[in-house]
Amino acid sequence: MNTTLELEDMQGLIVRGYEKLPEAKFLLLQINDATSAKQYLASILGQITTAANKPEHTALHIAFTASGLHALQLPPSVLASFQREFLEGMQEPTRAHILGDTHLNAPAQWQWGGPNNGRVDLLLLCYANTPSNLDQLCALHINAFKQYGIYLIKTQETETIPRAKEHFGFRDGISKPFIEGLKNYSEQEKPVIKAGEFILGYENEYENYTSSPLVPLSEDPENILPIYIKSNEHKDLGKNGTYLIYRQMTQDVPGFWKYLKENSKEPANTNEEAAIKLGAKMVGRWPEGAPLVLSSEEIDTNPSTENNFGYWKEDPEGMKCPFGAHIRRNNPRDFLLTERSQSTNLKLNEKRKEVSVEMIRKHQILRRGRSFGKPLDPSMEPEKLMAASDDGVFRGLHFICLAGHISRQFEFILNAWSKSPTFSGLYNDSDPLGAKQASDHLDNEFTCPAAPARRKYRNMPQFTQLVGGAYFFLPGIKALQYIIKTP
Repeated sequence: MNTTLELEDMQGLIVRGYEKLPEAKFLLLQINDATSAKQYLASILGQITTAANKPEHTALHIAFTASGLHALQLPPSVLASFQREFLEGMQEPTRAHILGDTHLNAPAQWQWGGPNNGRVDLLLLCYANTPSNLDQLCALHINAFKQYGIYLIKTQETETIPRAKEHFGFRDGISKPFIEGLKNYSEQEKPVIKAGEFILGYENEYENYTSSPLVPLSEDPENILPIYIKSNEHKDLGKNGTYLIYRQMTQDVPGFWKYLKENSKEPANTNEEAAIKLGAKMVGRWPEGAPLVLSSEEIDTNPSTENNFGYWKEDPEGMKCPFGAHIRRNNPRDFLLTERSQSTNLKLNEKRKEVSVEMIRKHQILRRGRSFGKPLDPSMEPEKLMAASDDGVFRGLHFICLAGHISRQFEFILNAWSKSPTFSGLYNDSDPLGAKQASDHLDNEFTCPAAPARRKYRNMPQFTQLVGGAYFFLPGIKALQYIIKTP
């Protein structure tokens, strides 16, 4: 089957995270007039960066919430064909419960995207190589919003953290799947995932096609959209598009390092060394990026982007990288609980591993996030971060990811792996870097397998807090043209 990707019809964010465009702002917008808003979209259509181009100076992308598509008067029958999760929205009470967005993380507490905030219809993502180019790009659009009946709800600033780290002090953005059909991977690099897992209109890991929003033939009189591959009676509005999940969360950096230092006192080490080692156990990598499964027990200070490893052979008991570590929870790679017990039958063992790999491949996402807020200490050295006092700065992560199926990929990872207190046979443990589900739910422990006895760290406070979020549709270029021309 032809897997050639139609790059000229895709928004470029699907194939690249713009590491060479370090400056970014995300504009949250509301539509007040459909006709005028469509005129604005038509005016910027030629400015949207496609996947066929690798920009050197600026990049621009646009995505829509379900309310945004409704405000643009997309036909009800077409809107109804989108995935249920997208239509209900991240803030919907049942969905919020599934995601663990309760208590301090509840939508009612959010600064944007929740029921007590202005309706978010559009997301404009602006990237640039320099601050001045970013300011010029954003100003160009902000100045046009009033003319086109668009209200700017919030401008989301971003911050480039030194040494490719996130605010807690650990190297970030290392692990990422490679998309089949692109040329940015070698035969040795893993995993290479079917394009349909991330881009609608292509075969996915089930050797099928992820559900896509559809348009009846009669609703596309100008013949803008391609025929849906599974039905000659519909056009494919989703082709070359995807879903964008956006969650903004704060990071309590002083609280994180205070907990590590106070709960890791070991006679053989200084408090700083022990704190760094416990932090690495929680993350699954050393601060400079080396994965624990490939490194020694001593702190590895060498910068590393090594990502070619698994857990099945290297660490089946979690002695190197605990089962509850952040990176192991969010991407178990080749190892799941049902395959923990090793058999004396080598063929059976290999089969169990294959089943693990196959399942995990079906639950992958593309991360495209950025940090916000000044670092607690510009050196990003763990010793200086744990010595720094709380400066009260609002800092954290714009978690942005792309997925072809919101529920099967993003929501599954968050609910079944990241936030599950019983992940991989644990008990009362959730992602140590994730927001806690609720104050009355005992998921505030972290377990480290060790000999002769495991170590359990209790009463972990909440180091991150969700302050906003929404589900968006990132359309292909032809789909955007159709949305603009909808009567």
